[in-house]
Amino acid sequence: MLVKPFIVEDGFSNLANAIIIQAVKDYREAIHFLKHHPHTPDLDTEEAKKDIRKITLLNNIIKNEGERDDVERFFRSGWFGELTALDGDVLLKQIREMEVG
Repeated sequence: MLVKPFIVEDGFSNLANAIIIQAVKDYREAIHFLKHHPHTPDLDTEEAKKDIRKITLLNNIIKNEGERDDVERFFRSGWFGELTALDGDVLLKQIREMEVG
């Protein structure tokens, strides 16, 4: 069976769009969390290292900082440029404005 080119192209476009949409969702979730739970110096004290709630919060902050950084790298990567004609920096700025204000 011969696969028609437009079907392959349409499938690629759908996959590329899904990847970008998921990255946007991940980024929005991470910066929303970090807006409400910033990494403050009090979380790095010896006392905080004994408080399970602060340990859990710090671990979640670190996870979300990593997610934010990973998505920012993705939006500036060559792979992102292969998936779309969008400008990654402009997209990041728009998302930040929507989430942070």
